[in-house]
Amino acid sequence: MAVCKRCGCAMPLGSKTCDMCAVTGAVAPVQQPQSWVPPADAAAPSELAASAASWAGGYATRPTQPLELEKARKQVRRAATYFAVIGTLSVALGLAAEIFDWTAVLALLNWFTVAEGSIFLVVAYFARSGSLIAVGTGAALYFLDSLALLFSGHFSIIRVFILVALGRAVLAAYQLRQHTRTPAAQSQSKAA
Repeated sequence: MAVCKRCGCAMPLGSKTCDMCAVTGAVAPVQQPQSWVPPADAAAPSELAASAASWAGGYATRPTQPLELEKARKQVRRAATYFAVIGTLSVALGLAAEIFDWTAVLALLNWFTVAEGSIFLVVAYFARSGSLIAVGTGAALYFLDSLALLFSGHFSIIRVFILVALGRAVLAAYQLRQHTRTPAAQSQSKAA
């Protein structure tokens, strides 16, 4: 038995190719894949070496673009606005329910609501400046408040949308914090 030159299978003696290669070769000839060979005089690109070094040194992060930073700042400011609106409404409605003795809503709106609204107003003040801790605290507080209302039998789809927006704001605040902590950002701020 001989070996086929095309596929390497066993074939009868005296044949140039096996039966399968003879049939398929007439329809579609077999082409061997060609491998790429780099030129002998080519040097290794320097950007690949720098990239490999950055990956070896830790997580490689791409530089944040100014447009991305502006979007992150807008999301954080929007979260601060949500906190301010929620805090103002909570304080106003809680005080009104206590002062005017609205017995129908005193189960939901009371001094606890006023205290919670005050906390939201303080969080809004610090979140306006881009504080990750303030945005995270406000989002967690709003989540817990939404969870408490859900367990008491009240559900609002608007709260879900606000929670999603607050989650994005937390990520945006984290992105802003990472940008301010990078050495390149610190050197740029010192130069300006």
